[in-house]
Order: sequence, then structure tokens, then C-alpha cells
Amino acid sequence: MDEALARLDIRVPDSALARQARERIGDVAAPFLVNHSVRVHAWAVELARHDRLQFDPEILYVSAMLHDIGLVPAYDLGGCYEVDGAIAAERLAGEAGEPKARARAIYDAIALHDDDTLPPEAASEVVLLWDSAGTDVTGHRLADVRPAIVPGLLAAYPRVDFKREFTALLIDQASRKPTCPAAVMIAEGILEEIAQAPFDG
Repeated sequence: MDEALARLDIRVPDSALARQARERIGDVAAPFLVNHSVRVHAWAVELARHDRLQFDPEILYVSAMLHDIGLVPAYDLGGCYEVDGAIAAERLAGEAGEPKARARAIYDAIALHDDDTLPPEAASEVVLLWDSAGTDVTGHRLADVRPAIVPGLLAAYPRVDFKREFTALLIDQASRKPTCPAAVMIAEGILEEIAQAPFDG
């Protein structure tokens, strides 16, 4: 149980797969990326509350924890990092005994989270991950989050120079994979949006 999130009324699913996803990102990623993943889950739950959107807690949590694992060198298969991460997450879910449909739902949420637009009738978990990743990276929809939870979330999971570190990762991805979403986002001004995001770091 994540007591810091529980105090903010952000529930974390208590399942073996959820614990494995949290342990996996914690084992392989730098603190700034781990904390980003936890915050993305929290923002997603908040946006679901605001939008009155129903979702599968386990699929959303696992997707949030692992949505950027493709940025970790050990999980970089040479493809677009969203897809590489989706492959890793789907594999973890399969190894944990999840049905193929649920493992594929996790794959979809992660693989689509940097797309310019989402497909019509996208699953709630896809929409929530797409929105909440934007919340943490650029401040997208931060106004739809309960203001009271923001200081506590940032205190429990600090940004640890996130802007600088994440910018460097995107630049690296874009330089090595010029046809992937990272390059498109940079061309469309994401680095400026990151720099101007309403967070200190």
C-alpha cells in the first residue's frame, strides 16, 4: 500500500501484477522517472474523478508505472520508446498470468500515450494515461486536478530535476529515432512546453 497516495485519496490496486510493475520500474529507472510514473498515476486518478470516467484500476496503474520503461537502456529495443515499453509491460503482464486481452490493454495504453491524437472510442485507460502524462510533463489539464493534493503529491514524489532529465531523454530518442513520436513532439515545441510547465523542476 502506498500510504502517501492513500492520504491523498489516490488508491493503488493491491495485486501481484501492480506490485511487480512498481518494483520493476523502481529497480531499473532513475528516481526522476520512477517518481514521474507514480505522479502520472495520481493525475490519472484525479482526471478520472473530474471526468467521472470509469476505469480498470490495475490496467491503469500498471500502464502508468511502466509507460516510460522504454526510455531505460535495458528496455530500448531500438524502436519508438512507447512501443518498446509497451512490449515490456505486455510481457510482464503475461508472465504474471494475466489474460491476453488485459495484457494487450496495458500495451495499448502505453503504446499510444505519445500519439498526436487518440483513436475514436479509445479505452478509458488509454485516454487517462494520455492526459495524465501530459499533466506531469507540461501541466496539461492541471486545472482539473484538486489543488489540495498537488503539494502533498509533489512532496511525496518530488520531481528531482525532471524537466532537465526528461528533456535530455527526449532529445536522445529523437536524434536516434527521427521517425518516432519524440522527434515529432520536439518539432512541435514540446521542449518549450516542458520548460514552461507550472512546476519547479
